Amino acid sequence: MDSVLGLELSENYASHSRSMEAGVSLSAREHTIVLLMGHGLTNKMIARQLSIAPETVKSHAKNIFWKLTVQTRAEAVYRASELGFI
Repeated sequence: MDSVLGLELSENYASHSRSMEAGVSLSAREHTIVLLMGHGLTNKMIARQLSIAPETVKSHAKNIFWKLTVQTRAEAVYRASELGFI
């Protein structure tokens, strides 16, 4: 993981309490994936970055959509931003 991404992840950790107040909790992996979605990465690109299968990214994305009560990647990124994840 590059230093820029690491810095963003640590900065976003501080806003985690806001998301907890809203009743939304993402796992560390889900948080990373939605952050990478916000950077415009595709599932394949995210899979390569994290050294996991694209199907695993898709599974995490489905969980993110369910938890954030959204239907698209754009909505997920927007909602995650509202909650302080990104």
